[in-house]
Amino acid sequence: LSIKAVVSTQSTGKTINTNYFTKFNLSLSMSKNEAGLGGKNTPLRDNQKIYLANVWYSWQRFTDSIKSVLETEWNNKKQDVSRYFSSVHHLFQFVSPKLLLISALPMLMYLIIFKSYLFLKETLHLPEKPHLVLPEIEFSLFRCLPHQIISRRWNVGFDMLAAFPYLFHFTLPFLFILYNVIMRKQRCVPIIYQYLWCAGWTNIIAVFVQFLVPTAPPWFNDSAVFDMSGEVISSAPNEAAFQRIDALIGIPWFKNIYGQSPLKYGSFPSLHVAWPTVIFLHQPWFSNKVGLAHVIWITWAALYSSHHYLVDVLGGIIVVVAVKLGMMHIWEPFSKKKESSPAPLPGAASSPHHHYQRLTPAVRWSREDSLGYPTRGQYTLYL
Repeated sequence: LSIKAVVSTQSTGKTINTNYFTKFNLSLSMSKNEAGLGGKNTPLRDNQKIYLANVWYSWQRFTDSIKSVLETEWNNKKQDVSRYFSSVHHLFQFVSPKLLLISALPMLMYLIIFKSYLFLKETLHLPEKPHLVLPEIEFSLFRCLPHQIISRRWNVGFDMLAAFPYLFHFTLPFLFILYNVIMRKQRCVPIIYQYLWCAGWTNIIAVFVQFLVPTAPPWFNDSAVFDMSGEVISSAPNEAAFQRIDALIGIPWFKNIYGQSPLKYGSFPSLHVAWPTVIFLHQPWFSNKVGLAHVIWITWAALYSSHHYLVDVLGGIIVVVAVKLGMMHIWEPFSKKKESSPAPLPGAASSPHHHYQRLTPAVRWSREDSLGYPTRGQYTLYL
């Protein structure tokens, strides 16, 4: 094998300067004599060196051009990126990281407890078999089973409408906080802290009830087949009515979501309804009508998909209201009720600040920056 290179160059003296290579043509030829062991290798090695130098120079030119393009594009977009991060910083600068962490502690505790269910079940010998009393309670209250009436007539449109709030259920806290930060700015500070505190304790109470009193959801009670000893032979899948969505799109989306949950029998109370209810009690997005519509929507979706009874819905709402009343009348770390100072001495002039009310976090803005965002104020936490 021999490599014949025809190269057009500009040279200085006898030394070839490869930086000025402009073009080259290669032709390969194979013959028996050239491929033998008796040929001369020196010209072949020189041609190979010239060829490799050409390839290396072309690669350097290519990488330099890519680098130049990226640098130019970065210089053009640098100002836009800097402005974007500056706006994000201004949005969150009035939110205290310390108070945000404190308000999120109950939610973090809930996540730890929920993920540790299998360990707690073996350690504390928690009950595993579900209670099947919810249909009897519901029928005694309403003289019917509302979920069977709602889910009797189904179609693809209703399936998609019911699946939508379930898909975005786990992102609700992040979306609500982001909405408050962007739309309400400094007015959202007490709302964010109180919302996280209320949602966290609601989840903790609900998950303890589900641990101690596991209850079967409608999809299980309506489809379970038992043997003579009371053991379950078969039942419908965990995704219930959403298995039709998986079959429609050809992806086991909801099957994977519900298959990863360690708690299979946690029908009562319904946290799917509880989370929108917490948002409704803390100045919901856009308006109270939108917040109420969200609660009604998820309630219908829970009954239509056979994931919850109406009793579960009412149980979730009652837990949220109880936690909120406890925050208002007993204690919560982000506000303090009206305090009265000692009675003034007889004949002393009454002061307009004799009775005052302190609400925390106490936000006091000193100035505004050039973009109109308030600078960081002072926060007070009562523990």
